[in-house]
Amino acid sequence: MTSAFFFGTVITIYLLINAYMLARLSSMLKGAGFLRLLACAVFCLFAASFPASRAVSGIFPAAADFLFILGSLYLAPMIHGFLLTVAADLLRLLNYHVALTSNPPPYSQNRRENTVAVILLFSLALSFAGGVNASFPVAREIGIQLGGEYGYRPPVRIALVSDLHLGKIRSLARLERITNLIKSKNPDIVLIAGDTVDDAAWLRSSARRNETAALMSSLRPRLGVWAVPGNHDYYAGIEESNGFLRSCGIRVLMDEWAVPGGEFILIGRDDRTVMRSGRERAALGAIIARAKLATGEEPARLPIVVLDHQPVRLEEAQDAGAALQLSGHTHKGQIFPANLVVSAIFEKYYGPYRKGETYYYITSGAGTWGPPVRTTGRPEVVFIDLERDPRLARLRHHCFTLASLAVLSVL
Repeated sequence: MTSAFFFGTVITIYLLINAYMLARLSSMLKGAGFLRLLACAVFCLFAASFPASRAVSGIFPAAADFLFILGSLYLAPMIHGFLLTVAADLLRLLNYHVALTSNPPPYSQNRRENTVAVILLFSLALSFAGGVNASFPVAREIGIQLGGEYGYRPPVRIALVSDLHLGKIRSLARLERITNLIKSKNPDIVLIAGDTVDDAAWLRSSARRNETAALMSSLRPRLGVWAVPGNHDYYAGIEESNGFLRSCGIRVLMDEWAVPGGEFILIGRDDRTVMRSGRERAALGAIIARAKLATGEEPARLPIVVLDHQPVRLEEAQDAGAALQLSGHTHKGQIFPANLVVSAIFEKYYGPYRKGETYYYITSGAGTWGPPVRTTGRPEVVFIDLERDPRLARLRHHCFTLASLAVLSVL
């Protein structure tokens, strides 16, 4: 699927949803006079703001920024309002044919106006609650017990963070809460699974860039901070995105490998978005072979950890003999009913998973894309205690199963 086709589909769906809602708003406020005109005008302003921000971005950048923020904030109430409007219409049709109430359609003007008010209030309330939820990330802690083939080593604590989406509507206060959460758990290494930057232009302001970089640079685990790109890093401009990360002391891997502190082989994958430019990603097996060749025999006793933004073709890590793959990208849907869509698209769209001898964790991410709202789960930073002790190898299945149940029990 090309990016043009994808965005064309998204814009078409966006226009159809808003056309339907405008038609229903106008119909429900029929006879309301100036109120009807005002409501439709305000609706059109919000609905047009997001596409308009793209249209004027190269001509009036300040106006484009304002419209982008307005349009992003509108997206969550739009989704909730659409679902509630559809539900109201279905109930209206059912009431018309079955007479569920003593007052079936057509409804009075007062009742129609009250319906509009209820839909508006519930849409705003759901969006506000989702905004509060999105502002406070939680720590997920799991343990993964590897087998005895790797020998005994002290546990390594990995902090997995993904999908920060730094940009115009992501506050520094939220980023500070994320970095403080990471530091409070004292991880040995921080792995960033892509989509760190959502809008490189936003970082061109020296003040914003410096404030953001100060928070990112405050992460100083003993094995360093490592990152891979995501699709939004490419959309924002991969060179600028990577340049910002490197200025924060973060090492970016793009189909490359490293052995942090001699603890494990870290394979950082380039994002699949690179293939839209005509380039191919390196085969995972080839990257691992290069790592083993370059570092001698010792890597045969080191577990392989794959950092790959999109959880696509999970069998590649299994076939390559990886012990663990860490991914993000899906946001766990972020806003209902998108979770139903991503669960249908991906083999595993959230949480711990296992294929053969390979473990996986797909995180919901710590940030948000578009509206700063989450209604399908909590933003999270995942802390994974990677343990290698042959004396405990027989417990590996039980440990992972219990960790999986613990995570799923709070969903």
